[in-house]
Amino acid sequence: LHFVKFTSSVHKIKGYRFPFYYVTLLAAIGIVIVSVQAMLSVPGSFLPPEDVSRISISVELPPGATLEETDRTTQAMAAVIQKIDWIDNVFVLGGTSPTGETDVRRASVTVVLDKLDHSLALKLSQFFGKLPILGGLIPKVTDHGRPVPQNVIEAEIFERLKVIPDIRAFKLNDRGERDLTFSILADNDADLTLAVARLEDAMSGEPLLANVASQGALPRPEVQITPRQAEAARLGVTTAQIAEIVRVATIGDGDAALAKISLDERQIPVRVRLNDATREDMARIAALKITTASGAVVPLSAVADVALGEGPSVIKRLNRERRATIGANLPVGVELGDATARVKLIVFGDPAKNIAPLVQLPPTARLEEAGDAEVQGELFASFGKAMILGLMLMLTVMILLFRSVLQPFTILLSLPLAIGGVAIALILIDAAISMPVLIGILMLMGIVTKNAILLVDYAIEIRAQGFDRVKAVIEAGHKRAQPIVMTSIAMSAGMLPSALGVGEGGAFRAPMATAVIGGIIVSTVLSLVIVPAFYLIMDDLSRLLSWAFSRLVGKKESEPEAPEAAILAERIALLSAEQSSLRNRLNGLESKGPRKADLAAE
Repeated sequence: LHFVKFTSSVHKIKGYRFPFYYVTLLAAIGIVIVSVQAMLSVPGSFLPPEDVSRISISVELPPGATLEETDRTTQAMAAVIQKIDWIDNVFVLGGTSPTGETDVRRASVTVVLDKLDHSLALKLSQFFGKLPILGGLIPKVTDHGRPVPQNVIEAEIFERLKVIPDIRAFKLNDRGERDLTFSILADNDADLTLAVARLEDAMSGEPLLANVASQGALPRPEVQITPRQAEAARLGVTTAQIAEIVRVATIGDGDAALAKISLDERQIPVRVRLNDATREDMARIAALKITTASGAVVPLSAVADVALGEGPSVIKRLNRERRATIGANLPVGVELGDATARVKLIVFGDPAKNIAPLVQLPPTARLEEAGDAEVQGELFASFGKAMILGLMLMLTVMILLFRSVLQPFTILLSLPLAIGGVAIALILIDAAISMPVLIGILMLMGIVTKNAILLVDYAIEIRAQGFDRVKAVIEAGHKRAQPIVMTSIAMSAGMLPSALGVGEGGAFRAPMATAVIGGIIVSTVLSLVIVPAFYLIMDDLSRLLSWAFSRLVGKKESEPEAPEAAILAERIALLSAEQSSLRNRLNGLESKGPRKADLAAE
């Protein structure tokens, strides 16, 4: 209150009366600039890391590996993982990836950890135990759960798995995706393979990335059968006939054409194909018999070339372009925004800082964001649109309610005051700007404007009663400070359990609640000082605009002064008496009846 009086006071400088609430405006601008700089230093992410006591690992062996080799490798991995502390169980599923892709050289390893202790008593003890003075007075609560966070155990697991050769092992999140994923698109297979190799080599040495691996462009050995068109045409053998002979011999006929045996009221298909030893022998495949148009039988080698080569294991397309994905996990303490920016710096460089790209992609290849990085970009763009739309709707409603165009801007200008509180809170807990934090910022829009509305509305109300504008602002701060502080304390206290991360899924709610608490505290303190100064400045601007446009618009028509209540009541009583007298005279004339002389005179 004394600060408001000081800032609204008038000081004489060489005969000029300088309003010091403009100094408050300059201080507010400085606070907002510092707050924005602090907010820009906070990294961005899509979702905060959650400790779900479960780690999903995707394992991939080299091309050509058999199911028995996959089983031996995964059993060795399980034995290594079981030696780590706080591991409850390890589940291995061979022949398929965690996302459901079936392949004999793939496997899914799920590591189940001991549960965390999410009790409120433990969280309160840990929080208040860190306070400088009261920390020693708080009783200690025993932690009955796992004391080591999940990301630390993940790092130890992959560090120990380095001793197992010829595997690609990387962690997948609960949505079956890598922490960081990019799509590589190209027009042909050669450019795609070259781009993947260059990017994988460049990203593997980055400290912000871990377990870099690509999918979709890895070649594997295969038997390539190329028909000789001239010989096949001379003998009357078609490419479809060659493909059918090879398919039936190696993997068997289609299900509809298979013979079936009835067993226990079931029909079981019987698939007939060459054994594994024959399928791996190139000479025996080349000796497969093919019937010509004349009915003669010739070997496959007579109409086609049989050779061992390499080809893509999986062909994926996006918008009719060949597509491969390259992904990485994030080490402990690295956020998605920092890792994404580093990958873009590797590929595109930074022209503003004269940093050239570290990787030269082939002409037809290009890099696009995918997974959480793509969703994060869409999230921030949508959040900006939602903020602009919310501010426009809020401004429209307040203009209608206050019947003024300028004073609602006083309320909107108080919104940036909460940015500093959000930034400080996120920096203190070492959290990133993620989806729950953006939700909390949207909540702050209503909380901060509520405080400013209470001040401005009360100032406008008592000014209508004849108060001077400075006295009205001081009175508004005096009357509205208590409800503003009470509601802010109540909301902050109510969000404290969420900020501590109590209960399952608390890691998702904690950044949102912490950001809201920080924004409430800082905006409440600053609003009580800066909003009154904004109100006076907007009032000065309103007077200036009225003076500037008064000559163009013209003077306002003077309205008759409203009489006092007593005088108005006296006038109403006299008018009622006159009306009653006239009514009585009319009734008397009607009772006597009309006379001819009177009618003639009229």
